[in-house]
Amino acid sequence: MFVEGEVATQARWYLVQLKPNSLSRAQTNLERQGFGCFAPRERRSVRRSGKFVTADLPVFPGYLFVTLNPEHGSWRVINSTYGVARLVSFGAGPAPLPDGLMQALLVRYGDGGEGEGTSIGFRVGDDVVIREGPFADFVASVEAIDPERRVHLLIDFMGRHSRVTVEADKLAKP
Repeated sequence: MFVEGEVATQARWYLVQLKPNSLSRAQTNLERQGFGCFAPRERRSVRRSGKFVTADLPVFPGYLFVTLNPEHGSWRVINSTYGVARLVSFGAGPAPLPDGLMQALLVRYGDGGEGEGTSIGFRVGDDVVIREGPFADFVASVEAIDPERRVHLLIDFMGRHSRVTVEADKLAKP
């Protein structure tokens, strides 16, 4: 029911800056307090100890999205939550994020928070056929996948294994 002079408010998304390496701690503590949290992650290939390893990494390291209603005044407890450095604010109150931005992030990274890092259809270890370029019709093995949709391949060429980097759209499954 709407009463004249009363402003209907709804929960909006805000940005929280985290303390170093405190994503899971802050998210757990904020969810216990009743705040909705969103930490988008994407699967990326990173080089560790000279090898490519696939890992789920945060899209925005050091930050977490939180939904709250600032009219209720409960947003002040966020700054004293374990793992949280501060609620990003400009002036006296927290600064809400544009709705279009959050809708786009929620669509891209979904409810689970995982991105499109490997949505190209290939996984590390899969055999693929190169469709274009100097190695057309060669069969290769996927070694790693970059966030920029480049695929690192191991190809058997003239009796030795060579590394080749190809764009994902130039590959097909055999």
